[in-house]
Amino acid sequence: MYPVIGHKLRMKRLARNLTQKEAAKILGVSVYMISAWENDRYFPSTRRMEQLAALYDISVEELLNNDI
Repeated sequence: MYPVIGHKLRMKRLARNLTQKEAAKILGVSVYMISAWENDRYFPSTRRMEQLAALYDISVEELLNNDI
């Protein structure tokens, strides 16, 4: 079982004032994928976790930490 990070991803994106569409464009993924990650339907790959962490200016460890 993997950690639930969708809420944290959504909060970090909103803190950066990005829409799902903008985040998707920056990361080179679909809006559906951003939504799926934020709703814990899919878990980002290691590469995507690194990209998300860089986009939101946090560490991968912070993303994986269950503390919100």
